[in-house]
Amino acid sequence: MQFDGFLFFLIVICIGYFSVKSKLVPESATDVLPSLLLNVCFPAMLFTNFAETDIHELINYGIPTVIATLVFSLLPFFISIPLFRKVDESRRPILRFISGVGNTSFVCIPLLSLFLTKSEMSIVFIHGAVMDFLIWGVHHQIFIGSTEGSRKQIVKKVLATPNLIAVVAGILCSVFSVELPEFLSYTLNGIAASVSPIALLFIGMLICRYGLFGWIRSKTAIVYSLWKVLALPCIVFAVLYFILPFKTACILAILLGSPSPVSAVLWSKQYGKDTKLAVDCLIPSTILYFIVMGAVLVLLLKSGVVGI
Repeated sequence: MQFDGFLFFLIVICIGYFSVKSKLVPESATDVLPSLLLNVCFPAMLFTNFAETDIHELINYGIPTVIATLVFSLLPFFISIPLFRKVDESRRPILRFISGVGNTSFVCIPLLSLFLTKSEMSIVFIHGAVMDFLIWGVHHQIFIGSTEGSRKQIVKKVLATPNLIAVVAGILCSVFSVELPEFLSYTLNGIAASVSPIALLFIGMLICRYGLFGWIRSKTAIVYSLWKVLALPCIVFAVLYFILPFKTACILAILLGSPSPVSAVLWSKQYGKDTKLAVDCLIPSTILYFIVMGAVLVLLLKSGVVGI
């Protein structure tokens, strides 16, 4: 199943790449797909997962996942403040942003869903919900400034984000044992199932748009990829190993080592920052993540740590 899943990964990414390369799909589609995924498909997946998960299981996984995600996402962010203080203004917000945030929606969910059980995927979704809160509640302000209007905009955005609403609604359904009508449940499950193919199509289209090896001469992108995908997960695991169950520590380390988020590219374009730097960090870190964490997940599955 995992081998077929990897082939699915490669094939769908290639379809996305060649659909743009052959002009069957316009490059501008890469500006639309993220909104479709993050505001429609991903909330449907969050809702169905939380609504169908036992509340006691959510508590067991939820509390350590929330704490670990907050600590290991905010710590690099605060360290980056003095570290990148003298970096050019067009690059500083990007480096601070990607230091503490990963690509849960487009990369982690498609990859980890091949190996983890539904129960184990709860860790992924809780982690993603916390990341979504941090993205809009903390990191977005780096790009737009800190005026009173921007703060009001951030609060409104955080409270109104479809992902947060989906999480809350799903938890309430789980707590009160609410069962949706069959047609509605079927519809939401169908939309949720589109998350992986849309995310992988988007990655292929993005690679075609910006080039597969455009980052090769960027020392910053290479150092960032090695730090985020290799070094940071090792640090996270080394700490969590003594605090949490082995399986939970492994999954959280894999999640916190996720590559540069797509939103870094979108916000760089929107707010006039160094878009090339954002793309240069996104592509190699994503490729490295698929290779390294794919191998790690295979080992964890074969050893019986996950997927049982």
